Amino acid sequence: MSTVLIVAQVFAFFAFILYTLSFQFKKRGNVLKTQIFANIFYTLEYIMLDAYAGVNNSLFGITRSILFYVFDKQKKKCPPYVAVIFLSLVVIFGFVSYTDVFSILPVIISIIFFVALYTEDMKLYRKVAVVASILWIIYNIAVQAYVSVFDYTIELISSLVAIYRFDIKKEREKKKDKDKFEKLK
Repeated sequence: MSTVLIVAQVFAFFAFILYTLSFQFKKRGNVLKTQIFANIFYTLEYIMLDAYAGVNNSLFGITRSILFYVFDKQKKKCPPYVAVIFLSLVVIFGFVSYTDVFSILPVIISIIFFVALYTEDMKLYRKVAVVASILWIIYNIAVQAYVSVFDYTIELISSLVAIYRFDIKKEREKKKDKDKFEKLK
């Protein structure tokens, strides 16, 4: 294994730690801040692997997270025209960096993550994270980002845990409380 490949895997490991951690935050602002740094490390990894579709996706991930974080801090929703511009750029850069069928996957991932964050629905976001993790696993196998294959497998599990913690478990607790209340009537 070459030095470049080893260093790329180290960057992937740091990205993995941060990205996996991000799914365990309940507040969107904390998720976004953590993902900015994770995407910086993913960008470095994909640069070292000459995987430019991954580089583009990671750069868009940084931009997307900063964009939503700034609008959240201002207590404003991202305007639709900004969403259209952003998604148009994702598609354009996807065409520019196209090398094979696998290079389409990061474009799809960027689009679905943007839409999920745009809706401000963290429940949807966690579900999208499951789909995106599966697509990343496929892409990373194709570009020899071996640590990232492991990373996204763990992120898939982390997303599923977050869905259980914040969505399924909470619904069960609400239902249980509602049932108790009904019995008291």
